[in-house]
Amino acid sequence: MQLIQYVHDKKLKHVFVKRRFCINETMFRQPNNTMLISFSPVEGNISTRKFIVNGTSRFMNEFDGDVALINVQNDSALYAHLLWDVAHQLKVGQYLYIKEAIATESMLERAYYHEAFQRIETSESGFDIYEKVQRLPVEKEQGLEQWSFCIPVGPDEPTFLNACVERILELDVPQKEILLCGMPHPDFKYFDKVRIVGTDIPAPPVHITRKKNVLAQEARYENLCIIHDRVLLPSNFWSAMVAFGDHYPFTGLQSFYFVDKHNLIPRKYSDFNSIEQDLTRELDIHHVGKKDIPLISKLFYCYQHPARSQFGHDYLTGSLYIAKKSLWQFCPQNEALYWNDYEDIEHGIRASAAGIPSIINPHTLTQSMNARSVIHYYGYVGIRDYRGKEQMSRSLMELLPFVARKPLFRISDEDARKRMYAFAKKYGVTKQTLLKVTSAKMSGMGRYLLIKAVMKEVTVQLSCVSEFIDDFSRNILCEEMAPNELIKVVRIIFSSASPDTKKGVLVGSFILNNQLFHSYVYSPFYRKKTDWFIKKNSTTALCTWLSAFYLKHFYKGTYLPMKVSEIANLLSISTPYLR
Repeated sequence: MQLIQYVHDKKLKHVFVKRRFCINETMFRQPNNTMLISFSPVEGNISTRKFIVNGTSRFMNEFDGDVALINVQNDSALYAHLLWDVAHQLKVGQYLYIKEAIATESMLERAYYHEAFQRIETSESGFDIYEKVQRLPVEKEQGLEQWSFCIPVGPDEPTFLNACVERILELDVPQKEILLCGMPHPDFKYFDKVRIVGTDIPAPPVHITRKKNVLAQEARYENLCIIHDRVLLPSNFWSAMVAFGDHYPFTGLQSFYFVDKHNLIPRKYSDFNSIEQDLTRELDIHHVGKKDIPLISKLFYCYQHPARSQFGHDYLTGSLYIAKKSLWQFCPQNEALYWNDYEDIEHGIRASAAGIPSIINPHTLTQSMNARSVIHYYGYVGIRDYRGKEQMSRSLMELLPFVARKPLFRISDEDARKRMYAFAKKYGVTKQTLLKVTSAKMSGMGRYLLIKAVMKEVTVQLSCVSEFIDDFSRNILCEEMAPNELIKVVRIIFSSASPDTKKGVLVGSFILNNQLFHSYVYSPFYRKKTDWFIKKNSTTALCTWLSAFYLKHFYKGTYLPMKVSEIANLLSISTPYLR
């Protein structure tokens, strides 16, 4: 027998009872060909290997025989990740022995595992014994050479889509295809390089869950990378996946959005989250629908530290999923939900209920080419740090007022002005204010003052309030409110409050002020399509290195175990440079 003793990374501050366990050969059918795995010492004449692990670790130790897991679920928050890797390495006909000091629900009884593992008995020594009787779904798709890159798209201006597809075409992947779900804008550059599916899916509303399921269904290859068009994959994507290993569960990459045009102001953005409450106790996780969105919107969630795990609470946000095709088909997205319906939370928690963990590949990272203003709070984001402490965090460089900012919206300055003019005219604004809309500057502060002037003069019939809020979101905010804020605004608008109070709620709304925080000086709208991209020069190189240093040593929500120079290189190879 051989013992693999895993040791938690000390920075996790993971506290557990060190249970000693006595072992003898009579406990197992093939004692000389059984590998023991534990987080605590095991007594006996056994050769021992130790490994330090965290939430990004893969438990991929080669073995030819049976495996015994001793107090793993009692002792470690990493139990779901460990069981995933062990279960996929076991061969059909081999046995898995599981013993917990305190009896817990067996993970092998959950939907993903239960057909592959047959419970044999509980031995006299207290081990629950399972035989692997068939391969697990993910095992049927071995290899990392073939990839389907899947992008849900719409008819919007294709600057981001062009950049996203261009980067995928450049990736050093042995065999790949690019699928788009939906018909892109006529200015899309690479119609001859992609395969288009799902053009019959209506929008709006954006049926993002249906699009992703269709992409997975139509994919030719077993490895899926499902991304939004604003995501720029790093050029080392494939080597990073090879380093991470095959038979992976739902996997993501750490993601950042740089607010500025020099790679100086990083912001953690849309990768790996955790929800505080146990959602399976709040609702029926297998039958979530529109009716449940208000409840989900009220729950507390934050960015999870990549090195931590809280199985049953962690989930990947919707921007990027890496998964085997068989795994996605086993646990597809819920098509009763649409974009902005917290469909990513529902999917991640439902996956964990089936026994499937979510994990971050730490070997590379991505950048988002733009960001929604509702995803941060004046530059702050809620994170869980290495030790598990929840806090609000932002880059110190967020406070630099005159550093050139990227546009906030995928809307041109002129289009934004047209939208505001149409809104102002529809709701009875004076000609003098309409003239201001056509001529005033659209800088951060200038736009805000213009909105205040427009809102002061609008008049709305009570019967038209719902339409008014929709128009306000589209033509003034230029993005949808988060569901929880929308509920608050609607409640006040339909209350007996005075018209001035109701207007004040809209003008003073979090989302509008958050947009203003983006920049008081620079316009949140683009003038040229190249405004999104960063010039590659010595200044950018220096700023990229400073950001790498900051993310390595000061930012609490990232796991970057490599050197600062390597982090700087990862940031560089995921940057949308101006060509």
